[in-house]
Amino acid sequence: MTRKDTSIFGLETITHYVGFCEKAVQQLKSDQANLLFGFSAILALNHIPDWLHHKLTAEQRKVLDVSSGNEANVRKYFENKNSDLTLVRSIANGFKHLSLATNTTQTIEGYSAGPYGKPYLLIDRGDDFKGMSRWETGLTLCQNALDFWIKELESIL
Repeated sequence: MTRKDTSIFGLETITHYVGFCEKAVQQLKSDQANLLFGFSAILALNHIPDWLHHKLTAEQRKVLDVSSGNEANVRKYFENKNSDLTLVRSIANGFKHLSLATNTTQTIEGYSAGPYGKPYLLIDRGDDFKGMSRWETGLTLCQNALDFWIKELESIL
């Protein structure tokens, strides 16, 4: 049995998986201070390229202009279109491997309070970013990545 034929927890297609990601982001939106919801959304979004690599039909690959190349090529193809996906991957891998992919950022900051005192996950993009562009909320990052995927994949969903 190949990965293409595999069903995981009832998820069988990229449409199912994107729906799963939508639910993960919605959970984070309901409680931005919940670390589990934050990392669930980030980890789920990070694995969309894996699903594309293993689950797309030949027709879907043609529509998206994605070669049947290896997984890293599929990931890189989409990361070149949206740099937020690279940050999502760096955080997901940092969480999984307990180290970051970049040399410039030593830590990913935790929580902070917004202007009205509501806590949320705050991500430090690192020294290469100056001013306000250095900081990103977990929800904004996840929502932007999800919106990108939905728009990018709308022709096959």
